[in-house]
Amino acid sequence: MFRPQIQKTRILAMLALLNVVMVYWALNSYERHPTFGFELKDQASKIMESAINSLRIAFKEKSINEGLDLESFGDFLVGPKNSVIQTTKGSHISKKSALNPDFAAMVTEMLIELEIDSSDKVAVSYTGSYPGANIAVLSSLEALQVDAVIISSCGASEYGSTNPELTWIDIENYLYDQKVISNKSGYASIGGGLDLGMQLGREGQKICEKSIYSNGLELLNVGDIEKNTSRRMEYYSQDARGKDLSLFINVGGGIYSIGDSLKRQGTPPGIIYPGDIHSYNNQTIIEKFLNKEIPVININKIHVLTEWYELPYPPGTKYQFATGSLYYSKKLYNPKVILLAFIISAGAVIAIGLISHREIKERMHSSEPESII
Repeated sequence: MFRPQIQKTRILAMLALLNVVMVYWALNSYERHPTFGFELKDQASKIMESAINSLRIAFKEKSINEGLDLESFGDFLVGPKNSVIQTTKGSHISKKSALNPDFAAMVTEMLIELEIDSSDKVAVSYTGSYPGANIAVLSSLEALQVDAVIISSCGASEYGSTNPELTWIDIENYLYDQKVISNKSGYASIGGGLDLGMQLGREGQKICEKSIYSNGLELLNVGDIEKNTSRRMEYYSQDARGKDLSLFINVGGGIYSIGDSLKRQGTPPGIIYPGDIHSYNNQTIIEKFLNKEIPVININKIHVLTEWYELPYPPGTKYQFATGSLYYSKKLYNPKVILLAFIISAGAVIAIGLISHREIKERMHSSEPESII
């Protein structure tokens, strides 16, 4: 029996399936818009990527990991678990995750939220524990053209800048000499126990002292907490040359910057505004800045920060930079997708209808009327 296309079960099922797919596509469509500060975040990410690629040369020259990435971008910077300048335990995953160039975009997002720009001057304290996070901070400051007063520590926790041949002090100075960054430390300590590297042994202490002196930094060699923090605050104030500091950035777990393990655990990561945490001891650098009504960015607890800012923990080899929520916002229902889905659905129905109409017409013309007797 003759049946046009539009009456065939197979054709109707295909049309129904097509319409379901088009509705699903339209309902799950979205528009992607660049977020506020997109250009600055993108620039910071590119600076960090350039910095890490620049360091490959130095690592190849020292025959350290051959400057090759194994599991994620920049993981040649991950140092050995144990070394003579290794201070405490550390997370291998966190060290790799902080090497993601989008980490610089995350820091830039924080600086934008705090309305930091080229007219500001900021104080920075970091150790050798998170070379990726350190480079992210430097890259972000570079993108925003912000001057910084920086104090470093040479020692590093497991998987940080624990290569004695290239300490964090060496890495920072290399990037400065290559003109990748324009900010660098002027003051540095050994780090670790009492900020004097008590758990390093004399060999590790000598390596750090040599690295500090050879790179032209002044050695902060004070174990007393009150004198150490006073020296740090004096240095920040003097190097700011009378300009008010707008922000303090801490990276890692410097003993006098953030406190002992108990206090470090109780200090939240990310932006800390004055009044967010209460301390009457005023012992750590973070506390001193907060008590001066100066906000703090605490780059610590990497697993928490990556979750907040939707960054991979850790990034894999296929991860693409500058594509996530730091760069783009999503608005549900893309009008172009909805219109295209409607055109495809309607076009399919119309096409089947026209084909069926033609078949019916051809059938009518080819049939002979029955003879009437």
